[in-house]
Amino acid sequence: PEESAKRHINPAVDGVDTHNVGIHRRTVARWAAFGFLFGSMFPAIGWVVATSRGGGNAFTAHSTQPVLWIVDLAPFVLAVAGAMVGIRQSRLASALEATDQVVNERTAELRAANERLEGLMRSKDEFLASVSHELRTPLTVVSGFAQELLDEEVELSALESREILEVIADQSRELSNIIEDLLIAARADIGAVAIVKKPLDVAGEVRSVVAGCVCTKRERDSIECDLEPAVAEVDSTRLRQIVRNLLTNAIRYGGPSRRVVTRADNGLVTIQVLDDGDGIPMEDRARVFEAYERSIAVKGVAGSVGLGLTVSRKLARLMGGELSYSYEDDHSIFTVVFPSLPVREPAFLSMESLENSTLH
Repeated sequence: PEESAKRHINPAVDGVDTHNVGIHRRTVARWAAFGFLFGSMFPAIGWVVATSRGGGNAFTAHSTQPVLWIVDLAPFVLAVAGAMVGIRQSRLASALEATDQVVNERTAELRAANERLEGLMRSKDEFLASVSHELRTPLTVVSGFAQELLDEEVELSALESREILEVIADQSRELSNIIEDLLIAARADIGAVAIVKKPLDVAGEVRSVVAGCVCTKRERDSIECDLEPAVAEVDSTRLRQIVRNLLTNAIRYGGPSRRVVTRADNGLVTIQVLDDGDGIPMEDRARVFEAYERSIAVKGVAGSVGLGLTVSRKLARLMGGELSYSYEDDHSIFTVVFPSLPVREPAFLSMESLENSTLH
């Protein structure tokens, strides 16, 4: 049963190993036979010489020359020697075969490593081009509008000045967000991301992110919020960063309709960001969570840095949660899950209740 189990676990036992044993035995037998045949010449010559010198009686010659009996053993001695040579050659052949296999494996590994290196080089070039574009765009806007505010020849109304300042503030936040993603991606690789967890109203944090979304008013108004009270022990800054990245992803690559949902059920807090876009192709769904990777480019949309989803998943896992993607009912769904905490008073006390409790 044990041998049967081994063969069940490793089918190669009856294939490659048995084949090698057969080759080993044939090699040893061939060399032993060759030694025996070669050694047979010595007693044959000895018997001929003994017969000629012993008056035609080989046995008489053997009795007078005992060394001839030793010569008669030559076929057996050389057969044993041949078998030993065969064993040696078989082992050498096995060692060479194993060496060839190792060399082939190492060659395949080096080839794969070279392909990965070439892929990384391409990703690096794409990444640098994307970062340059992503940073240059808001910088150009900030620089242009700031120069216009400083230009004394341009007369602006208070409303126009405020609109320009709002654009500058939005683009500055966008720059800050990009840089934060880059820093988090670098720190996450060495485990140096600072996580300060505390009980938080997840719905309130999500609502704040949606209200401060770096997007047009039309895009912000298109985001539907379905937020149920939910408390989880997470880092506020990192949670906002995750939601911001998912919202940016939905606005940039998703459909025109977006929805954010929070739920607390079965000991879990769930945050979902949905959009009615075409969705991520099945073959790209795992790859989009890798650094600097993106799915099929969207026409008319500039390439992003490709770190948002990677950073978001790393941050979710650092806080004990998980980020995943699915496509259901014609909607792309990014789901973040954290262990929930019970919703207790006074976590959601109204101002009236708080005043009454203070008076008492």
